[in-house]
Amino acid sequence: MKYAFLILGILLLAFGVYGVIKNVREYRKEKGKNEFSRKQGYWFLGSAAAYAAAGFFIQLSIHSFASFELTAGAAAMSLIGATLFSLFFGTLWSAFYLRFYLPNLTEKQMKAVKLCLYGSIPLAVFSFLLMGEGVGPALTYPLVCGFSINGTGWHWLTAANLSDPAINGGFSVRWYGVIIVFGALVCYWVSDHKFYQKYGKHGILETCLLFAFPGGILGARIWYVVGNWEREGFGSNFSEVFRIWDGGLTILGGAVGGILAGVTYMLLRRKWVDIRYAMDVIIPTILLGQAIGRWGNFFNNEVYGQTVALADGWSWLPSWISGQMHFDGATRAFLPEGMINVPLFLIESMLNIAGYFLIAYLIPHLWKKNRGLGVISGFYLVWYGTVRIIMEPLRNPSYQMGVNNMWSVWNSLVYIILGVVMIALFQILWVVQGGKTWARGSLEAAEEKAAKKETVGRKSVESAKKDVLSAPKTIIGEQPESPEPPKEE
Repeated sequence: MKYAFLILGILLLAFGVYGVIKNVREYRKEKGKNEFSRKQGYWFLGSAAAYAAAGFFIQLSIHSFASFELTAGAAAMSLIGATLFSLFFGTLWSAFYLRFYLPNLTEKQMKAVKLCLYGSIPLAVFSFLLMGEGVGPALTYPLVCGFSINGTGWHWLTAANLSDPAINGGFSVRWYGVIIVFGALVCYWVSDHKFYQKYGKHGILETCLLFAFPGGILGARIWYVVGNWEREGFGSNFSEVFRIWDGGLTILGGAVGGILAGVTYMLLRRKWVDIRYAMDVIIPTILLGQAIGRWGNFFNNEVYGQTVALADGWSWLPSWISGQMHFDGATRAFLPEGMINVPLFLIESMLNIAGYFLIAYLIPHLWKKNRGLGVISGFYLVWYGTVRIIMEPLRNPSYQMGVNNMWSVWNSLVYIILGVVMIALFQILWVVQGGKTWARGSLEAAEEKAAKKETVGRKSVESAKKDVLSAPKTIIGEQPESPEPPKEE
């Protein structure tokens, strides 16, 4: 039955997604339309019901595959949580899709879409926690953080066996890497839809992502190496600098590297976009990527805080988080009973999510008049610098950078100062220049130019083909015939 439950859940999930996409495309085909029909409304409700049922059956299959030994109450909590999480997360995705693809809806229907969009976020989080609390007692800690395939077969990786070369060798995939990529895709997805609202086209930022993401990884590694040069002995063994697969990335450096790479690309290849607008849209979304990326530390059991008693104000934590934090990743051993490491990843993740909505929505709402382009991007540096300067002293000594952790503290302070300078500078330039755009050209002109290049290139290829086909044919090794000389009279 477990396979039947899994297949049924996947089919229901696919049906829910299909229902939303199908009706949005039908709506957009009818020009001049600005509200959903009753039939389309029923389709959306059907999609929501399919999401909920999919969550129930997929979770039921997980129970069967994992052979969870749960009490009736815990099993019910897990299934109800999974059903609600699938419902609210599906509603979140659907509302986001409608919000950005159908901006011309009537005020009444748009309010309903926004209510579903923003209301489903806390409900999805709550239901996920409910689901986790249900299965938490049946999980084995530390949790799986990836897998490896080597000469001895397939192995699940955890923080307890990462140092075992017999298990960790060969091809491996870590959840940390998967989570980082997912966080980058969320940043792109949100930014792309914002650009669609302004320019009416998707995909403007695709190539930018291909430059910014590796730029961020490079910046994160350089920042880590410089900050831990003496601590980890990179000077005496320089080859260790390049062993990025062994870990060693810093978000502070990653953000700088990604921003520099992305801004450089936009300035060179997207000149028709005002770089300040691009920065205001894209840079705050980094907070979402960072909030997601921090969960990689949770699975790796690293970068946590001091050891505390669970009873000292931390009993509110879900059991699956406290269970993971009961294992010490630095010593590869469990802590004494009732003790945990402070989950700094969770605190920073929540602060980053709050920071995104504050910067991307609340500040623009409160500061509408005479706000210069580029100002919003500066608030990202101020917010994240403040978060890190508060969080750094709370870190466990095993994960501090530099001497007495001052490397991260000073860098956080630089973030704050640079952010304040950016806010002031962009605002002054906006006032002095009278709101003049920095964009050069337009999307239409850029597309026309690209089309002309493509046409010229196609004609060149066709011309070359004609030249080849019209050339005299010769047999290999045979000299071409020379023209006959004119006859003498």
